[in-house]
Amino acid sequence: MSLRKIGLLGVAFLLTCSAALAQSSRVPVKVISGFPPGGNVDILARLLSDPLSDALGRPVVVENRPGAGGQIALEYLKAAPPDGNTLVVTPDASLIVRPLTMKQPPYHPVNDFVAVAQVGGQDYAFAIGAGIPAKDLMEFAAWAKGHPDGANYGSAGQGGATHFLGLLIGDAVGASLRQIPYKGSGPAVTALVAGEVSATVQPIGTLMAQAQAGRVRIVATTGSQRAPDLPGVPTLADLGFPKLTLSNWFGVFAPAHTPADAVKRLNDIIVQALRTPAIKGKLAHLLLEVKEMTPEQFAEVVRSDYQRWAPVIKATGFSIDSR
Repeated sequence: MSLRKIGLLGVAFLLTCSAALAQSSRVPVKVISGFPPGGNVDILARLLSDPLSDALGRPVVVENRPGAGGQIALEYLKAAPPDGNTLVVTPDASLIVRPLTMKQPPYHPVNDFVAVAQVGGQDYAFAIGAGIPAKDLMEFAAWAKGHPDGANYGSAGQGGATHFLGLLIGDAVGASLRQIPYKGSGPAVTALVAGEVSATVQPIGTLMAQAQAGRVRIVATTGSQRAPDLPGVPTLADLGFPKLTLSNWFGVFAPAHTPADAVKRLNDIIVQALRTPAIKGKLAHLLLEVKEMTPEQFAEVVRSDYQRWAPVIKATGFSIDSR
């Protein structure tokens, strides 16, 4: 082969590579939300889209794929190529709790995804209706034992974290509480205000407005420390139930086998974004606390929470498949 032909082939190769790189730089990154617009998951996805786009130099598109408590979005992520171009923002309940309630789960929270970054979390709170004659959790437990018809709590839905956490709290205080499921945290809180249920377990942020208005009474929280906005409310650990210390969180995930360097870069971008005053302020408005983590640290949180919830859900015998 002549030098001229070799040279032409080299030029062609370089042009092909340049075209491929240019094309890849125009491929948008998808950030999937498994819930409708307006909720915390969607808000977080949109908060992160601009910083990701600026840092990557590529368009970032937020795509809502709601349904089945976030399951549809996670199934979509599992099937996506592991190239860092498809991410999901999800709450822990969709990733960890939901598959544990299924006989044939469509995904495994540890094996099918890569943890990229935690983007906020908050403790749960146990609240009772303003009309319940109890000032604290143990008084409520005593009242519930004497009023079996009212010994209930509203959850955000069958098979979710609030469903099982309510059962655990009832067992801990010695009161058999009946779950009444609603289609989300908002309806459950509305039902509590209306007196349709006696209590509820929800993330603190969904209860604060009604608690501040005196329409519900928060009697316990699940954090390792008392909530800054509720210094007079004991944690469940304060009340003698340290095993019920837990928080809910939101995280960004990629498909399994996404290259580690791509995951690290995404983590660096997201952590830097979470440090900016604008995003910190918006997260504070949502009552979300940010805990900066490496991908490895966040992956350990996922593993630990999976190991915590698995025996709890198995012991209840609950299966969403039979509902």
